[in-house]
Amino acid sequence: MKKIFINALSAHQGGGQTYLLNLFHNRPSGDYKIFLLVHKKNWHLFETFTAENFELVENELGSGNIVQRVLFEKFFLPKLLKQLTIDIYYAPGGIMNIAVPSNCKSVVAFRNMLPFQKESIAKYPFLSYMRFRNTLLRYVFLQSFQKADNVIFISKYAQQVIQQFIPDISKKSTVIYHGLNENFIYSADTVHTDSSFAYHDYYLYVSTLDVYKSQLELIESWKILSKKHGFTKPLLLVGPKDSYYGELVIEKIKEYDLDHLVIYIGNVAYDELPRYYHHADAIIYASVCENCPNILLESMASQKMIYCSDHQPMPEFGQDGVVYFDPQKPSELVKLILRYDGDTESNTIYGKKAIVEAQKFDWTKTAEETFAYMLG
Repeated sequence: MKKIFINALSAHQGGGQTYLLNLFHNRPSGDYKIFLLVHKKNWHLFETFTAENFELVENELGSGNIVQRVLFEKFFLPKLLKQLTIDIYYAPGGIMNIAVPSNCKSVVAFRNMLPFQKESIAKYPFLSYMRFRNTLLRYVFLQSFQKADNVIFISKYAQQVIQQFIPDISKKSTVIYHGLNENFIYSADTVHTDSSFAYHDYYLYVSTLDVYKSQLELIESWKILSKKHGFTKPLLLVGPKDSYYGELVIEKIKEYDLDHLVIYIGNVAYDELPRYYHHADAIIYASVCENCPNILLESMASQKMIYCSDHQPMPEFGQDGVVYFDPQKPSELVKLILRYDGDTESNTIYGKKAIVEAQKFDWTKTAEETFAYMLG
């Protein structure tokens, strides 16, 4: 029986946790056992998977602050891998900073594109933590990819970006797309019977408020639409605002007196998001920096007209199921909305194309390919 050790210490929240939960929910049967290293605060999320072939591993030092975690991974984790006679070490967070035993294969995944987009990093204040963090992560990721035996990319675009730094990376890597949570797939029954939902006739953008997500540019678009063209449909912004950028967004809404047209909802529970997608007139996805745009896939599954960023890798996933614009040019989105808003035929055509593309992404396939690659 092969023993796979998965280091999930970096999966504190959001996409990292969602990825692992879907991976384990859909894991194929086989002659292997998983040892999952988790932070103590996340133990409850994964304990339902415990079985004869799935064991949770907790370590107090690894569950401490970032310094304690690095020390644990550097000096104690290799001993643990040897003690458990691990065959495969998997770091889904992309950082490979340990020396695995000689008979243990190491695999990392690349999920964070931001450290490799200088334009977005430059938007953070010069001496900010985020600018320093992403500059450092760029170096750490490249070192990890060189050190690991195998690398999993979640888009072809990501593999091409790293190939500029490590020309032969394709020899020891593969592309495995993320899947789509079926809860986001359009259901006419759900939409028509959900009369209690508070919002109607709106455009929707679901994403963290951050410098590369282009919310400020969207506000500029709505200013033009409302002031020059009398456009009255509101834009709902859904997502956390953990950084200084979120405050800039709120301030800009007030400055333009758009409180009634650009409505910041805040963070919404993951299970509640399908309702926001399904009741929207149309959806906007304006990020300029992604690796695998999960929110775009979820949006496409709602069978709506989607106005999508033309920055890669969005076209890799959206194909011809969405209409594209440059998020850094507010006037482009204005023209598209004036062209397609109220055009039922075009909205229907694009919505049907979008859901067809979205359904090509499946978590069962993702899990099967991931474990086959690690065990191969």
